[in-house]
Amino acid sequence: MTGAAIDLAPARPPRLRRVRTVAGWLHVGFAGLIVTGVFVQVYLIGAYIFGAGERALDLHKSLGYTVHGFEVVLFVIALVAWLPRTDLLLSLLVAVVGTAQIMLAESTGWMGGLHPLGALVVLTLAALMAQRGLRRQRMGGLRAVTTRGSA
Repeated sequence: MTGAAIDLAPARPPRLRRVRTVAGWLHVGFAGLIVTGVFVQVYLIGAYIFGAGERALDLHKSLGYTVHGFEVVLFVIALVAWLPRTDLLLSLLVAVVGTAQIMLAESTGWMGGLHPLGALVVLTLAALMAQRGLRRQRMGGLRAVTTRGSA
């Protein structure tokens, strides 16, 4: 008896694939914005330390809140794109470390020293995610990841 094959795992609708692809590129973009934001924050706090005045510190703080918003959005985008588990966890980690950054910003002494250290962690994680995302998107987006296994 020859009948039609049963499709047990139908392909995702094209619209969902497009949403996930766009979200994948947005994830790369926001990771890049976070990297850029951390570099600018380092410049601003350095300018403040070397006498640029309170305006530099105010800009550093304002940009810090903006970058933290980007960190949270990065995690939301990772969920929308339904990135591989590693990238979801890295995105969550950036948001968590970024939140700790906000809390440590008013600390002093040894605890205050964790604030710039956390910035290095955020910078490293965001750069890693941008690199992984670019590689994934260039390989054909999430389709390549799901057919290949995990990234």
